[in-house]
Amino acid sequence: MMSDKHNDSINCLIDSLEAMLNQFEKFGIDPEEIAESGQFQVLVHFLKSIIDGKLDVPNDLTDRLNTVSKELGLDKQPKLTVH
Repeated sequence: MMSDKHNDSINCLIDSLEAMLNQFEKFGIDPEEIAESGQFQVLVHFLKSIIDGKLDVPNDLTDRLNTVSKELGLDKQPKLTVH
């Protein structure tokens, strides 16, 4: 059985991905085509790792992302937005 934290991370991921796919559809992009692409599947994996890291769910990829972000100095709060 999944822990509550793990369950929360899955629900958060599902809600976020549904919202994103709905936005694609509003702009005439086929959400089914996007969801089946390899790039989208990798994106989902990365997003889940990031969410899991916030909820303290053990994950090797999250540990690696944290290590790399510290090595690159990305642990500081950004002052600019990405456009």
